[in-house]
Amino acid sequence: MRKIITDSAANLFADQINGVPHQSVALSLTSGGQRFADTPDFDRGAFAVFTAGKVIKTACPSAEQYLAAYGRATEVFVFTISAATSGSYNAARLAQSMAQEIRPEQKIAVFDTKVAGPAQRMLAQEASKLIQAGASFTEIVTQITAVSQQTKVFFALKTLNNLANNGRINKAVAKLAQVLKINVIGWADEQGEVQPLAKARGEKGARKALLQLLAEHNFDGQRFVIDHADNLAGALALQAAVKAQYPTCQVEIGACNALCRFYAEQ
Repeated sequence: MRKIITDSAANLFADQINGVPHQSVALSLTSGGQRFADTPDFDRGAFAVFTAGKVIKTACPSAEQYLAAYGRATEVFVFTISAATSGSYNAARLAQSMAQEIRPEQKIAVFDTKVAGPAQRMLAQEASKLIQAGASFTEIVTQITAVSQQTKVFFALKTLNNLANNGRINKAVAKLAQVLKINVIGWADEQGEVQPLAKARGEKGARKALLQLLAEHNFDGQRFVIDHADNLAGALALQAAVKAQYPTCQVEIGACNALCRFYAEQ
């Protein structure tokens, strides 16, 4: 059996991707000694009540969680959030070593996607297509490695407090954005680090800035995936703006789950 694994930062929880077995391994939010797993049944209401006024941290999956997910699959393709922002990749690699001590014949490829959310999900979906097409393990690794270099994630956020409080972005940048009441536009750079790129006032300005970034990064107009944090109206408006500029583009909309929702805030 061939299997795809993503950590929950991909916001992907289906049992299959294009008919290929898939499993999500949960990152988590921790506060006051309690752990809240980033799973489809994450209870936002209970989390908000418990964590009110408390420090909230995030935690990567354990190697044991990954090892259990690998199971007895003959080939495993693992897609983790950027190693520059989480220990998920290192945990997956450690589990790879543990698994291959038990089953040396098991083939496992662990990809540091250097992205998160929709871009991470796109790579897993691309792997599923290659599996369904009958590509070999080596061919899939080669192709995904090439595609990952062309897959980017950008963000437009109203607040950066949680990113700053967890060391993912400079606190001075977050404070300035809060004081000026601006949207911060940024991306995960080539090393997978979260970096601000521009600022804009209002959602319309943010959409304009995002479209400008697409042009600057030579977007090919083929596929664009949006994840939103309680902002479906904004996602639909961005979808319309992208389609207006790239009429043949395949644009999909998804939603942030616990971890991505925590960092994106509202």
